[in-house]
Amino acid sequence: MIATGEAPVPPDVRSTSRGTGELVDASAKPHDDSQASAVASLPEEPSPVAVATALVVCSPANTQPAAIPASAVDPADIPAALAEEAYELVSDFSSRLRLSLKRVLDVTFAAAALLALSPFLLLIAALIKLTDGGPVFFAQQRVGFRYRSFRMLKFRSMVVHAESLKPKLQLVNESNGPVFKMMRDPRVTRVGRILRKYSLDELPQLINVLRGDMSLVGPRPCLATETELFSPHHFERFLVPAGLTGLWQVTARAKSTFGEALDMDVTYARGWSLLLDLRLLLRTPVQLLRPGGTA
Repeated sequence: MIATGEAPVPPDVRSTSRGTGELVDASAKPHDDSQASAVASLPEEPSPVAVATALVVCSPANTQPAAIPASAVDPADIPAALAEEAYELVSDFSSRLRLSLKRVLDVTFAAAALLALSPFLLLIAALIKLTDGGPVFFAQQRVGFRYRSFRMLKFRSMVVHAESLKPKLQLVNESNGPVFKMMRDPRVTRVGRILRKYSLDELPQLINVLRGDMSLVGPRPCLATETELFSPHHFERFLVPAGLTGLWQVTARAKSTFGEALDMDVTYARGWSLLLDLRLLLRTPVQLLRPGGTA
């Protein structure tokens, strides 16, 4: 099969039978006749015993692991990482459950409030329309839950072209932050002053609550431009839905600085509960009777 002393000739693959295959190494020493006969005598297919032995030694990659009874597992052997993962799953489920209950509370209270206040809301709308014939509502893009943008509704309390006049009034801005504030803003209408004094211009946001844009209680929806001045931890306020009222509105309101208001929003987002929401809701009507107003 191999000529001694001469270069080995590669076998013709096409002429090799399926039962026997030869691999010739040019650097290998010539085999004797006994080796050649042993190779030729190999069976065409491996025996069942050989296959079973190979599977025991090297199991296939797709072989499913054997089931282990629960009684054989010692809880002390469970890695801490698995315990942390289980805690995260439970916490995530708990958070989703609480948010779902919060949503039920929002829809129930918002629908009841809109129904009960509908005659009063229609009266406010008529007064705004009779003032200058302009639109009843003022819509503005705000940032809310999980940094989602939405159109927040308010009763219009300013003249129709108020936004175009804002740049001219920036020099007399009385706010300590990016929010524009003036005690006697010339753009506010006579009806608007009454609405702002008792935060009645915020009532249309009950519609935002029904639509799912906002919650009854939570951080105030902010402008996208305001987020440019946030510290990293201030973005935690977006972990909960934006609210019609909240911790800042009930406890500090206009007395706080921009940074203090954000810190209170973060405090609420970190420790909110349904009980806290109910407490803030009960305190809101008392706060509305005090002159001030919200952003």
